[in-house]
Amino acid sequence: MSDKLSIAIIGGGPAGLTAAVILQRRGFNVTLFEGESADSARSQGGSLDLHADSGQEALRRAGLLGQFIKIARYEDQESRMLNYRTGEVEGDMIAPEGEMDKPEIDRGELKKLLLSGLLAETIVWGHKLHHLDSGLNGKHVLTFSNGRRFEADVIIGADGAWSRVRAYLTAERPIYTGITFFEGWIDHPSGRISDIAGKGTAFSFGGAQALITQRNGGGRICVYAALKRDIDFLDQQIACCGMTAFVRDSYRGWASSLQSIVNATGDYVRRPIYSLPMDFDWVARPGITLIGDAAHLMPPVGVGVNLAMLDATDVALALCEAAHPLNELRNAQTIIMERAHDIMPGAISGFQNWFSEKESPEMRGWGGGSSSCQEKR
Repeated sequence: MSDKLSIAIIGGGPAGLTAAVILQRRGFNVTLFEGESADSARSQGGSLDLHADSGQEALRRAGLLGQFIKIARYEDQESRMLNYRTGEVEGDMIAPEGEMDKPEIDRGELKKLLLSGLLAETIVWGHKLHHLDSGLNGKHVLTFSNGRRFEADVIIGADGAWSRVRAYLTAERPIYTGITFFEGWIDHPSGRISDIAGKGTAFSFGGAQALITQRNGGGRICVYAALKRDIDFLDQQIACCGMTAFVRDSYRGWASSLQSIVNATGDYVRRPIYSLPMDFDWVARPGITLIGDAAHLMPPVGVGVNLAMLDATDVALALCEAAHPLNELRNAQTIIMERAHDIMPGAISGFQNWFSEKESPEMRGWGGGSSSCQEKR
C-alpha cells in the first residue's frame, strides 16, 4: 500500500523539507507546496543549533549528516549572560569540554542543505493553501489561493504557527505570549560589538526587556530586542515614534555597551511571540497530520527546530516502514504529541521567567527600563 501513497507536504521549512527528503529517497511520490515564491524570497532568520539526539539525528536519517558536519559552525557554541546594568559577563553557560555537540548553522544554510537532497520538481513554490477537504475514496483535496487543486492520500501539515492544515483539524489558535521580539542585524560589527557578542549567544535580562545577540555565519550578528508589552501598546508607540526609535529608546538606562548594540542595528522586524496551549491536541483524521510549529508552537527557547525535524522523521519513517502506514501515522502522531506535552510546560514557563520582574541568583540584574515614548502618552 505504501508504494502507492501520494503525499503532499504543506510548508517548506526544516520540518517539511526533512520529511520530503526521507520520503523521496524511499521512493515515494511526494510533492511539497510552499507559499513563498522562491527559497530566497525573504530573510531566513538567525542561527540554529542542532542537537545530536534530534536535529542531527534527523539529518542522519535523511542521509545529510555528513554534509552538515562539513559546514556546521562548531566554533560558535558559547553562551553567556551579561548584566544589563553594567554590560559585564556575569557567568557563562559553556558546556564542559567534550559535551559541546550542538553546532550552529544559519537557517538559510540548513534550508539549502535540505533542498540539495530533493529533486527540483519536488517543491512547488508560490502555493498558499486555501482549503482542504476530503474527496472520494479517502483522498484529500487541496485547493490553493491561485486556484490550483491537488489530490493526495496523505497530507503533512508543516506550515508553521498559523497552519492552514491545523485549522482543518481544530479550532484552537495560537495565543500571544505578551512578548514581542524585534529582530535586527549587524552585518559588519565593530570590534567592540563583536567582543560583546562573543562566539555564540549572549543574553541580557532586565525585567520586561531582554537583549539577545547571536553570532551568525560570515561574522554577522543577529540582535533580538525582546519586550514584554501589550500589542495595542506597541502599535501606539510605534505609530508615535517609529519602530527603530521606539526599540532604541526602550533600552535607555541599560549599559552603554548594550545600548551600542541596539543602536548599531538597522531596521528592525517585529516578531510577536505566540504559543499554543501546553496541552494542545487535535482530532485525528485519517491521512492528515501535523509536525513542527503546526503541531506544538511554543516560545523560542532553543528546541523548536530540533523537535520539528524529529517530528518529520517520525512521520516519514512511519509511512516508509509500515505494512499499514495510515495506522502507523496515527501512532507517530501520538509520539509527537506526547513528546511535545513533556516539553511545552517548561518551555512556556521558562520563557516567561526570562521576563520576570523578580531578581534571582541565576539572572541577577533584573529590573526595568523607562522609555521616553512611554512618557509621551
